[in-house]
Amino acid sequence: MKIRSFTAGICAGLLAASFVSAMPAAEAAFESPILNGDFESGKTVGWDITGDRCVDIATKNGDCQGTAAMHYWSDKAFKFTAQQEVTDVPDGVYNISVMTQGGGGENSVKLFVDVSGQRKEAAIANTGWNKWQTWTIENVEIKGGKFILGVAVDANAGNWGSFDNFEMVPVK
Repeated sequence: MKIRSFTAGICAGLLAASFVSAMPAAEAAFESPILNGDFESGKTVGWDITGDRCVDIATKNGDCQGTAAMHYWSDKAFKFTAQQEVTDVPDGVYNISVMTQGGGGENSVKLFVDVSGQRKEAAIANTGWNKWQTWTIENVEIKGGKFILGVAVDANAGNWGSFDNFEMVPVK
């Protein structure tokens, strides 16, 4: 009896192995080409920040999702843009997003993408400290392997907020 159980076990194992090897390989996980989108480096490396000097890195719990986030504040009215050219992007359609939190009251806060001169934007409305929200631009078609990703802020004296976890996800 023991020999028959052992043989049956081997046959069942070989059958399962042949079934698994006949299945198509799973798609490789998409690795986002956005540089430093989570700011966990503790720096703004990869981001070109222009305009008023009001941007730094926040590390206080609540001001960031992990250990750091891009943070803005000034005691005077201010405007800035933080952007990067994202390269090595496989052609396709993507949803592009950012998480934000802040005091609100800015004149304008926008997430934007620019693909070959065509700009798409999503308006952002912060609603309070540690009230994180995700803002998404859906169905962005990337051709040619690159695009510009950024945020633009036009704010009043005393406005503050954080950006964290810039992401791009392929649309299936």
